Amino acid sequence: MDDKHSHKLHEIYYLRKGQRYYFIDDRIYHVHQGDLIFIPSFVLHRTTAADSNEHERTVIYFQDEFLQDLIPNLPAHPVMKRFYSEPKVVRLKLTDQIGIENILAKLSLEYQKQLPDSQLYLKILLIELLLFANRIEPADASIYEPLSPIHEKIHKIVRYLRANYQKPISLNELAHQFYISQYYLSRMFKTVTGLTMVEYLNTIRIQEAQKLLSDGILPITEIASMVGYESQTYFGRMFKRITGLTPREYRKQHQAGC
Repeated sequence: MDDKHSHKLHEIYYLRKGQRYYFIDDRIYHVHQGDLIFIPSFVLHRTTAADSNEHERTVIYFQDEFLQDLIPNLPAHPVMKRFYSEPKVVRLKLTDQIGIENILAKLSLEYQKQLPDSQLYLKILLIELLLFANRIEPADASIYEPLSPIHEKIHKIVRYLRANYQKPISLNELAHQFYISQYYLSRMFKTVTGLTMVEYLNTIRIQEAQKLLSDGILPITEIASMVGYESQTYFGRMFKRITGLTPREYRKQHQAGC
């Protein structure tokens, strides 16, 4: 988990012990023991040490298909709201921690048993966990500790990149705008996010291009320009490096699966 990554699976992360910094998409959270984190599929995320590397966590991964027979149209169902709301980190009271840990213990035990009806019970327990989390009262924002100065700075820069990815952006411009040296910005951006600034910018541009290609309407040349690429050749090269497919192959594959 110390390296940045995204995956097809939804992720639920419960921190049992220690503290971590959690980078999710365009936000950075300082998470503590008893915090519950929800990460939707295909969202970039990374966790790094806050006070020390010592920590314990429980992580659950699942795809929509796992619950589809019990909850049709799962992505739009209210049971999934924690994945698509902000913040994605839920700070639990002690009583809620006990409730979550009881469900996690049952999930872990049932997963190890692998009885004939275990798959069904695992689905029921996962739905119970999601419903329980949805019913937790939102914590007062004041209990969320502020980030360290450098994490706060990188947080603001990441959000700026997310909002302005269509425009030409240089390291020099960012350093000047956020009053930080180019060298320090480059080093700390990689430390916090696991990506260089250029890698992050390319990643969010390609993610946006994937959405536009999935619609199957706009020409690829127009999509390249819309997401910030002046050169279609460079766009195609970055798209294949990140997705493993050319833009045309991605569009055909998506349309074939519709």
